[in-house]
Parts: sequence; structure tokens; C-alpha cells
Amino acid sequence: MQVFNRILALAGLLGLLVVVVGTGRVHGTQEPGPARETIVYSSIQPSNWDLYLFESRGSEPRRLTTDPGLDYNGVISPDGRWVVFTSERSGNPDLYVLDLEGDSRPRPLVESPALEDAAAISPDGRRLLFVSTRDGNADIFATAFRPWNPSAAGAATNLTRHPAGDYNPAFSPDGTRILFSSSRDTTVATSTGAGPPAAYLASELYVMQADGSDVRRLTHHESWDGAPAWTPDGREVVFYSQRDGDPRIYRTRVDGIDGSAPDPISAPGEAALSPVSAPEGRLAFTARRDDRWTIVSTLPDGSDPRIESDTARDYWAPAYDPDSGRLLAHGPGPTDPASRFESDAPGDFLIHRPLEVAMPGRRVSLVGIRGYLPAVDPTSGEVATSEAFARLVASRADGTGKRVVFDLAGADRYRGPDSVWGPSWSKDGRWLAFAVGPPFASGNVDVDIWKIGARGGEAVNVTLDSGSNDAFPDFSPDGRRLVFRSMRDGNAEIYVMNADGTGVQRLTHHEATDTMPAFSSGGDRIAFTSLRDGNFELYTIAFDAAGRPGAPERLTRSPGHDMHPRFSPDDEWVLFTSQRGEFSDELPLLRVVFQPQPYGELHAIRPSDRTVVRLTHNKWEDGPTAWVSGVPGLD
Repeated sequence: MQVFNRILALAGLLGLLVVVVGTGRVHGTQEPGPARETIVYSSIQPSNWDLYLFESRGSEPRRLTTDPGLDYNGVISPDGRWVVFTSERSGNPDLYVLDLEGDSRPRPLVESPALEDAAAISPDGRRLLFVSTRDGNADIFATAFRPWNPSAAGAATNLTRHPAGDYNPAFSPDGTRILFSSSRDTTVATSTGAGPPAAYLASELYVMQADGSDVRRLTHHESWDGAPAWTPDGREVVFYSQRDGDPRIYRTRVDGIDGSAPDPISAPGEAALSPVSAPEGRLAFTARRDDRWTIVSTLPDGSDPRIESDTARDYWAPAYDPDSGRLLAHGPGPTDPASRFESDAPGDFLIHRPLEVAMPGRRVSLVGIRGYLPAVDPTSGEVATSEAFARLVASRADGTGKRVVFDLAGADRYRGPDSVWGPSWSKDGRWLAFAVGPPFASGNVDVDIWKIGARGGEAVNVTLDSGSNDAFPDFSPDGRRLVFRSMRDGNAEIYVMNADGTGVQRLTHHEATDTMPAFSSGGDRIAFTSLRDGNFELYTIAFDAAGRPGAPERLTRSPGHDMHPRFSPDDEWVLFTSQRGEFSDELPLLRVVFQPQPYGELHAIRPSDRTVVRLTHNKWEDGPTAWVSGVPGLD
């Protein structure tokens, strides 16, 4: 099926991979008060998910949440009163609780600077399980469930404490055991392609005691097994698996020996995810039908399929009220067409309200946007970005006041020779430099660097004579030079030239790929990413007093890829994208929407002591950035 098997060409945008808990790493923390510095970053994520409650099969659902952010993965307490769900309304995924019998306004239940997701409530209603990245990667935590006293959920115990990703816990019917999925036994291999392989960091199913002891593996397959749920008698587990291509629902015994050969339940050739026990002894899950994700139920053997939701929108992650049989699911909420920003995941330009994060010695405000590869005008706070690689636009950070700066294609969501992308804004606010040509093209494809007045005027091709792939320009602080990546000598290398295209100088000489350069705020260094040591790492080159470049110095060391560096305004930190915490959820559950690389998270490294700070915690692709200070309209 296309939604799971197509090649995701956008995946080259952010970073590419993997795991690691580096020494000296700390987490950014949220603090109140105005931020003095702002990081504007691009994020590829859905637009407005809400929770919907069906009182009966096929009835008109009641929309439970109204925030324009993402609300998803809801569960209902055993007494039918409480809904616990994940919300990103603050800019960070946290757990919220909603009282179905009282005040319907959602309230925070479990908050931290990290991700909290995938809530599960024990059958007696006393304990709460959830996934969190607070210890560096996705682990399963347990705490008391006291929805009337959210502060009681702050002290949680890490039950898995494993460097791999652990996801989607589920209590057994008697509350003594916990099912979950994990990538702990998955072979990790570096990927340099345009997105992760289908089985990259794939999870298997595991069971453990409720206190986290006696972990035992249930399934053995190279592809994804995930989203496990118990059958009502506690003897079997239902789950999705991609062992036959598209995800399909299967069943296997918990205490038997048939985990390597489970029984298929859902129909072949129809993608299906997130199975749960349903009323009347049935099994429910979300299935892809007629280009729509719909909640479907069957008898335990897969017979007698019927639709449980309506077909007005997509619905995912079904959950039932154990007492009344009401159905809870999440799906797209209403959006305003007038504020739509074109993208592979279109929606409002501003992803979330500014999120303040504390770093050592400073506070920064994170502003997530839907445009690709943003640049900020230091004099006005306008953000320039590529709108779906079709045109160069500029707007305020909230998306208002949008204007077209340069457009050759004259079409939406265009990718080709006239694509405009990768802008850099000069520090005096007068000029924008950008690439024109197919994004992600090979070295023999003509991609040029252009320059235009930020308020309009005639655009000039400053690499007209190169006849090769030139991209990723970045202005020097004085606006006189541009550093860029070029394949003009047969390989991706770093170059610098005058802003009018003259005086081209090659800075790197290596057979591996060097790309994505950025000038330091002082202009005495550049940072770039290189594949020269087997995976993408960050490097710097310093210029001496005469402007001569030194040898590249390696800045980061991790098993995965670190990409898209940007210096802080005082040059004490280098911001970049990385996947040091692995996935935060199972890949098939994320790819129900466009999601090429759901492991790009923002990090910053301090070159003086190699301290690394993780700044974003979510399950989406966070990418290229701009870091500014004291800019009107942002600070």
C-alpha cells in the first residue's frame, strides 16, 4: 500500500538516524519568563488532531477537544469517568485528563520537558502507565492514577530503563503483567539513504511483571510487531505486524510457543493497526479502506467485519469504555483554509505557540513552523522559508503577512528545475540567498544559488557558470561572502565565494560528502556536516587572521547522524538535528500521515566542553533552524 511503501523523498531534509546517550548530555527544561533568544525550526507533523467519542456504533461522534494543536492516543478509565490523552497544545507532548462527568476542560496530568505519551490505566483504576523520553529515550513509566490530583503523577518509576525504544504498554486483565513493544533486540545499522529502511529499529513484543521484572520476548520477526493488547481472558495478545508487507492484525498466545507463527485476523491487503478488545466479544482496530482510516471490528477469528465509526474523517487508536462500550478515537479536527500553508503536511504555518526552554546559562524560545529550511531577518523578525519547495515566501513568525519573494514555478507543491528552497538572510536584512533547482538532486543536475533583495527586485543567479549542483548558501555576518555546498568538482564539498559569485574558494577536500555549511556569528568559523567517518557528524573549520581556512575539526561523535548545524548568536553553542534518542513511537503508527524521518530532534552542543542538550521531544521530524537574539517580533 502506498501509504507504507512509497519512497519518501523528503527524508533528506533533516538528520538521518540513530541512538545514543552521549556523555555530558543534559535535557533542556521549561521555565517561565520571556526568552531572550529564539530558535525558529521546521517541523513535519500533522495539523490539528482531536478526540472523538461515539456513544454507540456509527453514531455522530462528540468532539471532546477543541485546541488547534495535536490531541491523540486517548484511553478511558475503568469507571468510565476519565479520559487520559496526549496533547501537544503547549508545544510539547504531555498527558492531559478530561472529566466526562464534570468539568469538560482538559487539565495537565503528567508534564515534563520530555515526551509523555501512550497512557494505559490499570484494571482497578489505581495505576497509570505511559511512555516518556525523560531519561534520554522512550521508556515505560508507572505512577499512581489520581486524576483529581494531577501533581500526584509527577513521581513516576521507570520500569524498562533500556537504551532502546520501549513503546505502547498495556496492563493484563488482572493487572499483574504488562505487554509492550521494544526495539531492544533489533540489529541497528546506519542508513545513509532517503529515509529509514522499512524494518529500521523495528519493535518486537515483550511481556513483563507489573513491577518491570521478568521481561520475556514474545515475537520474533525482522519487521515491525507493535501496539499489543490483551484478549479479555489474558491468554492471548493481539497486535499488528508487517511480516506480510502492509501492517495486519495477528493473534498469538502469551504463554505459548507460537510467537513466531501468529494467526492472522484482519483481511490480507488491507492495512490495519492498533487492535483492542471491543464489546460483544469482538476485536476492533483501525483499517485503511477507500483511502480512509476507519474503525472496524470483527469476531475474534476475523469474521463478520463491520464499521464501528463513521466515515466522515480518518480515525486512529480506538479505545473503549469498559463499562458502557462507548468508543474513543482521535482524528483530524477542523482547520482554517485561510491560514493553510502548503507543505507535504499542510496546515497552519505556526506549529505551536512559543515554548520556552532553559539551557545552561540561557533561555531560548522554540518556535516551530511548517515551512522548510527557515531563515530569519535579524532586523524585522520576518521568517523566509520555502513553501513546499515551490516558492520562496516571507511572513511573520505566526504566518500572518505572508508575501511571495520569488516564484518561478507558479504552482503549489512543485518540485523540479524551478523549485526555490534553502534561504539565508543577510544580517543587515537587505538580501536573501537561496537555491533554485530540484531538491535532493544528484551532482550532475544543475542547481544554482540565487540572490534577491529581501523586499523584492531582480533576482540574480550567482553560480550561473558552474553547471553543477550548488546549494545550502549561508551569508557571512558582514554579508560579503557566502559559504555553500557544491558538487562542481565531482563530489559534495564546502566552498566560499563573494556574495556576487566571484572569488570561489574550495574549503574541504575529502572523498566523502561534506554539506550543509553555516557561518559562525563572528564569521571566524564555519560548521558543516560530513559523512567522512561513516555517518554524518558535525565538523568546524576556523579561519586565521588572514582568512586562511584551517583543517576540519570533528565536533560530534555519535552512532547516528548529526546534521544542519547553526551557531548560537554568541557562538558558544552549535544547534543541530539528530536522532540520539531513537524513535519515540512505532514507525507504522506514525506513517498514517506523511512522516519520512520521525527521529529528527533538535540538539545543541557546546564546543568548549562537548556538552549536548536535547531541545525537542516528540515523535515528528524536527529540522533545519535559525537561532537569533534580540530580534523585533520574536523576543
